[in-house]
Amino acid sequence: MRLKNLLLLLVFGLLHQVAWAQAIGDTLTGGKLPEVQITARHYLRYTIGSRTTKLDSAYLGVNNATSLADVLQSRTPIYLKNYGNGMLSTISFRGTSASQTAVLWNGFNINLPTLGQTDFSQIPITAIQTVELQHGSGSANFGTGAIGGSILLSSNANWQPGWQFRAQQDAGSFGYNFRQLAGKFSTKKVNLETTFYRKTAQNNFRFKNITQFGAPYQRQENAALDQWGFTTNLYLRLNTRNTVAIRNWYTDNNDQSQPNMVAANTHARLANRNWRLMSEWVNNTNLGQTTIRAAYFADYMLYRDDNTNAETQVNTYQAQAQHSFTLAKKINVDAGTDIQYFTADVDGYGKKVNETRASGFLLLRYDPLSFLHLNLNLRQAWITGFNPPLAPTFGFAFDILEKSKNSLTWKGAVTRGYRVPTLNDRYWPTGNVSLKPENSYNFEAGFLHKYSQTRFTVENEVTAYHMRVENWIQWLPAASTGIWSPENLKKVHTAGIEFSSKANWQFSRGKLTTGVNYNYTSSKQVQNDNNSSEPTGKQLIYVPYHTATTYADFTYKTWLLTANYQFTGTRYTTAENTRSLPAYGLVNLYSGKTFIINKANFQLIGRVNNLTNQVYQNLEYYAMPGRNYQLSVRFTFH
Repeated sequence: MRLKNLLLLLVFGLLHQVAWAQAIGDTLTGGKLPEVQITARHYLRYTIGSRTTKLDSAYLGVNNATSLADVLQSRTPIYLKNYGNGMLSTISFRGTSASQTAVLWNGFNINLPTLGQTDFSQIPITAIQTVELQHGSGSANFGTGAIGGSILLSSNANWQPGWQFRAQQDAGSFGYNFRQLAGKFSTKKVNLETTFYRKTAQNNFRFKNITQFGAPYQRQENAALDQWGFTTNLYLRLNTRNTVAIRNWYTDNNDQSQPNMVAANTHARLANRNWRLMSEWVNNTNLGQTTIRAAYFADYMLYRDDNTNAETQVNTYQAQAQHSFTLAKKINVDAGTDIQYFTADVDGYGKKVNETRASGFLLLRYDPLSFLHLNLNLRQAWITGFNPPLAPTFGFAFDILEKSKNSLTWKGAVTRGYRVPTLNDRYWPTGNVSLKPENSYNFEAGFLHKYSQTRFTVENEVTAYHMRVENWIQWLPAASTGIWSPENLKKVHTAGIEFSSKANWQFSRGKLTTGVNYNYTSSKQVQNDNNSSEPTGKQLIYVPYHTATTYADFTYKTWLLTANYQFTGTRYTTAENTRSLPAYGLVNLYSGKTFIINKANFQLIGRVNNLTNQVYQNLEYYAMPGRNYQLSVRFTFH
């Protein structure tokens, strides 16, 4: 870890601890407890023992012009691999691969069945209201792919009566431009919300080309962004027991593909059009709550360069039904089923492919004592051509200490996960139709501490985990022909420690929130196929041992100030761990002022990214920008 990065991390950490200490002193003088509203998250009822994280909604609102990749990197220590600034961004959750993380939107998995993963750079924050994470295997709760973790995205209704109009215009370095128009109308029975956005950028930043003699500065080429989309959400309260929701989400991205420093510019472009439409009916009776959902996804991708023109079209039809109820006030039950059918027309397959997936699940929570909480979750999947295993989860939470100001909980979980091979793994010309599903076994335990005073709260959590993944799928070139194909080659063990601390201090007309997050991740291949020459006992490529974030959010009256530091440790770029990328740290600052005139709010926010002008690479030979600036002008009328 570089000395400068270490010092920055310590400075932010000390700010966090100073805020904590000052807040404790302030609460000793007394004060009125501010009114709060707690909204229960249904899925958390059945994730006892597992580590979960929810991103702050206020932070998402201020950063609505960014992508999901940006907010995850700034507020969590999870590593995302970026193929350039604003380019393809894939996740590594607890040392696993991108296709081993499930991404759900309002209960439906949006990972493409062709690739088995999601590009986080193409999920705009302006289209979603809530981002939650479950760490570790969650196949019993969320189905195939939830081995390393799950990202849960949701759209929530704002039932505050009346109407609201919002407009936003951002501008910044390298031709960056973002604009948004949004509106909401709500009564006691009807809620309608819509958002339209457009983001463009030339992305022609200067970078230091370390691959050339003298490391000259050059101007980045072929990295422009052109993205737009809209959402429309309609919520109806039919009566006191029945509600209906219809959600529509469309994104259109036509981006250039940034070449790396050593590759020729082939003028590559990647176009993605994604339309997601779903409906939901919720019925509440004395017998419990019944939820029925249906969805249609249309995903189109076109890749072009000087030599290639490849299209992909996937249509997905999904339905879910579940019923939850309570037995004897101590047992919560959630039972249901889901079915998915998709068709894929992919250049390279040579034929259209279709597949059906279905599963049944049973989620149980038992609270035998006031200080003991247990859950047992089961899911059995049925997939064309496969026989997935039963995926169980057992979790517990034991309240060691429960007092008016302090609480301490010991918790843990044992889970089994699975992932079926993607369509590309099986149907690409060099694919392998004999691949087995990946299996995982996850063990984790930790402690959660909470302290609460009149105007101050702090939450500390530490988790240790160990995971074994068998039949890990990897593409490798054949020794005789050099042709790449996938095989069940690896057995991988991952282990690590996750730590987080967050403090909130409320004072007269203001608030200070500080936080520190740290991950230590060891992810190593312990066994491989006899035909593989990859070494064992080495850290997997692009899995840093150390990642951390720390931040401070300060609001006073109509002023806002935020400082954020992100640290990414050394990453190996070869399986033998003979070559690596150095660690780096990024500092981002923004401040803002809100002007209130009758029913209108006018807000100015200025941002500085990469304040220290750090020269770094997230992915080998892909340039990233130095210090850059953005200005946001926002108007709200209601």
